[in-house]
Amino acid sequence: MCSDFVTAGALGGIRGSLRRVASDLEQQNRTVSSLAQQVQVANHWQNKAFNLQKTLAEWQAWGRKMKVGWEQEEQVSADLRQQLEETQNRLAQAQEALRVEKDRGWEELNELNEKYNKLVRDFNKLAQCANTVKAQPANAVALITALEAELNAQQA
Repeated sequence: MCSDFVTAGALGGIRGSLRRVASDLEQQNRTVSSLAQQVQVANHWQNKAFNLQKTLAEWQAWGRKMKVGWEQEEQVSADLRQQLEETQNRLAQAQEALRVEKDRGWEELNELNEKYNKLVRDFNKLAQCANTVKAQPANAVALITALEAELNAQQA
């Protein structure tokens, strides 16, 4: 009987050891499972970080491209503003030249009108003298001499 107790005790010890081994294995399995889950989570976040870095690089490239385009647009705008200013200056100069030419044209027209009016007055005097000579043929020489003196005085 003693051997039965010894056997039972040994079996109990083996059973206890087996339970401890099974418990340790179960704990290791949980640890391995937990580690596998953590590795899976780490891989997920690593992929997420890689994708975000890729997206960031794309946005940075897009931003540089847009900045270059914006700088080119600024240069084009500056060139257009300069061209507009130059064109406005040329337009102002042309308008001033036109105004000066127009004023000069009016001055010439006024001078020509004055000459025309003087010619008309002179012609009217000649016509009056001719009419007077027709009316008074005896005084023709005196009238013509007076008319010549008056014309010579005006020309001097």
